[in-house]
Amino acid sequence: MNKNKLILFSACMVTLLLGPGTGHLIMKEWRRAVLFITIALVLFLILASTFVSAVGHENLEAVAKFQNIEQFKNIYYKFQEDYPNKMLMFNILYAGLWAFTIVDLFKIAKIKGFFIKDNQ
Repeated sequence: MNKNKLILFSACMVTLLLGPGTGHLIMKEWRRAVLFITIALVLFLILASTFVSAVGHENLEAVAKFQNIEQFKNIYYKFQEDYPNKMLMFNILYAGLWAFTIVDLFKIAKIKGFFIKDNQ
């Protein structure tokens, strides 16, 4: 495996493990990395704000004070039951972003000539 393919493989694995945009950092595509990481964070912030507004800040404070993970699980599962469309939309958008960033890594590799065979 040559150096370029190893870089691409590493970028894909980092993206799969850490999330959209992180592999672009390995490929030194800073703007795209910031863009994809920002989009992922915005999706999580939208979901988090929906979650907090749905379950109430008081419930979350009560869970935090008692540090009861079981109570938090019950609240979260109820949120999933009450808002299945929002959860589905988040999952679709996040999975789509994740897949797009992997495809984008291969496009970048092709543009940079990672797949050109050496005749040496």
